[in-house]
Amino acid sequence: PQLLQALKRGETMVTLDDGSYGLLPEEWLNRFGVVAAMGAAENDHIRFSTGQAGLLDALLASQPAINCDETFLRVREELDRFQTIRPAEQPNGFIGQLRGYQCEGIGWMHFLRQFSFGGCLADDMGVGKTAQVLGLLETRRELRAKGELDKPSLVVVPKSLIFNWKQEAERFTPQLTLLDFTGTDRHRNKFADYDLILTTYGTLRRDALQFKDTIF
Repeated sequence: PQLLQALKRGETMVTLDDGSYGLLPEEWLNRFGVVAAMGAAENDHIRFSTGQAGLLDALLASQPAINCDETFLRVREELDRFQTIRPAEQPNGFIGQLRGYQCEGIGWMHFLRQFSFGGCLADDMGVGKTAQVLGLLETRRELRAKGELDKPSLVVVPKSLIFNWKQEAERFTPQLTLLDFTGTDRHRNKFADYDLILTTYGTLRRDALQFKDTIF
């Protein structure tokens, strides 16, 4: 713990139990300084976010004896087994026909979810990003219906796109239960009763206290 705190403060010396000072070995700093700086020191260990797993695995690959928890071991094994991102199958409840690149986009989003990564779907305008996300959400609805998932999804968009999202959802994924969480009467409904909560940046900011109690 003392070493971690010294690293956090940018110091190279620590006070030992007998009152004397100890110099942090340069080799130790070179091996663990970058890793320690990535995480948050908590008592006698360092905590990392799941999104750091790939980088952390690469940094620790050359270290002979590292203790880590079951979650990180599982992620490491999944990373080792990972070969490629495969296109997703179009969900049964999706109305219409997704194109090949759209199925690839959904497959990529499944990959992000598997490893708890964030991502940006940066296709050009007009090529169906909304449809891809709705395809992902329809897959989640089907998993929810099977009892494999129990949490609603949250979509936050500019106010000008609320109508477009509702129209697209009705067109492509009519089985998706959607709550338009905008307007003055928005508090009448419970998030858990819906597959998808659709709201705006402004509403999310105003109702942050209500949103924070729900895991999406």
